[in-house]
Amino acid sequence: MHFPDISQKFQKYLPGIKWLIGSGTIALLGAGGGLFYLQNFNQSSQAVPVSLVTVERSDIEITINESGTVELGDQKSLKSPGEVTVDRVLVKVGNRVRDGQQLLVLRNIEEQTKLANQNLEIRKQELMLARAREKVTEAQNRLIMQQREVQSPLKQQLDIKKLELELARNRAKVTEAKAELSAEQKKLRNLQSFLAKGIIPGREIEDQQAKIREATTALNDVKSEVKTKAMEINALTVEKQRQVEQKDKLLIAKTELNNAESEVKTAQRELQRMQIERQNIATQVQKNFVTAPITGKILDVKVQDGDGIKPGDILLTLGNPAQELVRLQLGTLDAAKVKINQLAHVKSIGANSKEHTGRVLSLHPLATSEKQGQQDSSNGNSSNQTTIPATVKLDEPTGTLIPGSQVSVKVLVEERRNVIGVNLEAIQRNDDETFVWIRDQNGKAQKQKVSLGLESAKKVEVKSGLKAGDKIIIPSPKQSLSPGTPITELP
Repeated sequence: MHFPDISQKFQKYLPGIKWLIGSGTIALLGAGGGLFYLQNFNQSSQAVPVSLVTVERSDIEITINESGTVELGDQKSLKSPGEVTVDRVLVKVGNRVRDGQQLLVLRNIEEQTKLANQNLEIRKQELMLARAREKVTEAQNRLIMQQREVQSPLKQQLDIKKLELELARNRAKVTEAKAELSAEQKKLRNLQSFLAKGIIPGREIEDQQAKIREATTALNDVKSEVKTKAMEINALTVEKQRQVEQKDKLLIAKTELNNAESEVKTAQRELQRMQIERQNIATQVQKNFVTAPITGKILDVKVQDGDGIKPGDILLTLGNPAQELVRLQLGTLDAAKVKINQLAHVKSIGANSKEHTGRVLSLHPLATSEKQGQQDSSNGNSSNQTTIPATVKLDEPTGTLIPGSQVSVKVLVEERRNVIGVNLEAIQRNDDETFVWIRDQNGKAQKQKVSLGLESAKKVEVKSGLKAGDKIIIPSPKQSLSPGTPITELP
């Protein structure tokens, strides 16, 4: 379908339409600019005055603050061992004493006399024990001698049998030697008859006579051996009979040794009993001499010469000035945060007092209940507070803190050094969102998300979202900020 007339008419009015559209656009832009100017002028005139803080690096600390009481190391109060009288006080307040030094003398003469008598009895018993031990040595020596003299019956039999065989052999040798001598003598007689007839020379006679002499000597030797062996056999036979007597002596020696050893054991038991008894007496006597349990300094003396004291009464107090401790009571919630060896700062209560460092030395495993305050007027009951006893040891003794005085203690639970830290009032929390208000380049408030770390009582660590030098807004409780709010810094 074709509409030539409409198209031609549209083309005719097109320039006018364009002019109208352009004029409307200019008017609209002018009106918008005016509105924008009015809005900005209004906002500038209504800027919110706020406090601005420059973000800096700082140290964040979590501490526990308590008061405590100063003590010296190993400080203790010595008490009366019983109902006695003070004979002499040997020390004064401030004196330095060594471990074991006598501090007080208490009066009890009867126990001292008993101890001296017991020492004398023990000395006598020690001499008796020494003599009993000598008897044991003597009996042991006699037993050894008897054991040496008593031979084995089997060995005696063998020795006798051996000698009898040797005797029989020697007797046979005697018979042989006699026959040899007889033969040589007969040969000499024959040679002598030949000499008389002049058949042989005289020298042969002399040689034969020498042989006879040798045969005679040999015969005498074997006879002597026979006699010797016979004597040895006789001696062993007699010894064999004597062994019965030696065995009886051996039994007697063993009995004497057993008796001597039994005497030693009895003497030892008696000596031990007497020593235990002396120790008991000495313990009682020692109670009459109050001695220093440590090397230290006398802090207080409660008694004087001639005072009558009851069991458990405090006599004096001393401690080791080389160590200074602070005893304190922690609440159960605070105690759960404290660990052994944590850093602590100690200072006396008062202006311009010097701070000293120390470490947590001990934390009692058992809570205690202490009454606090006066009785409640409504129910007549007193309130109880459960606490945990703890001890702080100073790194170095000050020499100025007075034992028994009150000091303030700050235990460092956790810390962060040189981190981005801001005051807690700058942190805003909205549901799961944590942020701070910052001033942007246009002077308006904007939200800045942050992630937090360690939080103390006044400051909190900002782990991300801020850097040193940033300006953050500290809004007052009455102010309500929203992103884009114009702000101005309070003078």
